[in-house]
Amino acid sequence: MNHDRKSEIDRNYDFFQRSLSDLVSDYEGMFALIRHKEFVDFFETPGEAYRSALAKYPDELFSIQLVTRDPVELGHMSVALS
Repeated sequence: MNHDRKSEIDRNYDFFQRSLSDLVSDYEGMFALIRHKEFVDFFETPGEAYRSALAKYPDELFSIQLVTRDPVELGHMSVALS
């Protein structure tokens, strides 16, 4: 993983962690697409989020996070896409 992608994931994860309490009530169980510390959209499956992200951002500078009360760092491509 190149430095730019790693930095983007780290920044987005920090943003996600700080925003989580505001998201859970509306988006729990969904997958957030995040780019440059902004929420782009929310999806039912990680595969939908990933396909949408690649179509919009071929530079692959984005993150996908599961909205849950117990957040998990998904990183890049670390979930089985459905």
